[in-house]
Amino acid sequence: MNDFFELFTSADFYSMILQLATPLVFASLAALVSNKVGVLNIGIEGSMVISALAAAIFSTLTNSSFIGVIAGVMVGILMGLFFATCVVKLRTNHILVGIATNILAAGLAIFVVYAITGNKSDYPGIAMTLWTIPILDKIPFLGEILFTNINPLIYLAIIGVFAIRFLLNRTVLGLRIIAVGKNEVATASVGVKTSRVKMIALLIAGGLAGLGGAYLSLGYMSNFNTGMVAGRGFIGIAAEAIGAGNPIATALFAVLFGAVNAFSLAAQTFSTLAIPYELLNTLPYLTTAVGLVIYSIIRYHKTHPHSSKRREKHEKSLGN
Repeated sequence: MNDFFELFTSADFYSMILQLATPLVFASLAALVSNKVGVLNIGIEGSMVISALAAAIFSTLTNSSFIGVIAGVMVGILMGLFFATCVVKLRTNHILVGIATNILAAGLAIFVVYAITGNKSDYPGIAMTLWTIPILDKIPFLGEILFTNINPLIYLAIIGVFAIRFLLNRTVLGLRIIAVGKNEVATASVGVKTSRVKMIALLIAGGLAGLGGAYLSLGYMSNFNTGMVAGRGFIGIAAEAIGAGNPIATALFAVLFGAVNAFSLAAQTFSTLAIPYELLNTLPYLTTAVGLVIYSIIRYHKTHPHSSKRREKHEKSLGN
């Protein structure tokens, strides 16, 4: 019990949660924008992989982590353009394009790393400079978490949540994105160029995925590894589904998954907890699966209230 108490009262644990949740927030926001325009973008995972690699490469070439992040975002946008061109212009099935994007990204990353370094897994990067905010870092406990040695992309992720919320609720583009997602034919009938709206939305999603990838290789770590994304794109999609299209709820579920990931890593150091680390490493993915099951059950009962009531009456009658 002492291990658990020390963990949950430690500022380092909550800092770890922020670090692990940040790429999930970017991925979930990318999924949210894509879904709002009516496209399920499972290619987010692949976009994060290529963006992480690009960020690492350009950071070492220029000796600047800032340029590395910009490069990661630009490559994410290019991946979004590829996805959007296939889905919107060529009218290819978005699921198939997403699968192809992920396979292409995995293979291309290994090829590029091997061509440059001679190995098939790692490429060095320039770590981002951590920020410490004067005065605010003196706030007890909270200052250690939010204002001491913190990656600036964590702040950008927080800002991004409210920026996407503002975009969707308060701008013409956002309203058009939602309208296209709900009824593309009706939206086109009033003169809106739906294909352009879809392209823009998917480019925004690509940029957000690029930020997530750049953070992984230059923020969370200081190098690129071919397995570093590790399903975070899919976890982001799950967080968006459970968040039901609400940016704040989506981000909170992404943070929840980050918290479970942080706990699974911290619990491996517990002297009183004799659980294999392989099992602990499955906790984030298990939590994702359980969350989706619970979400599906709740959604089913909301969309089929009458059938649920009939089933209850039928079960009662059988009991009688």
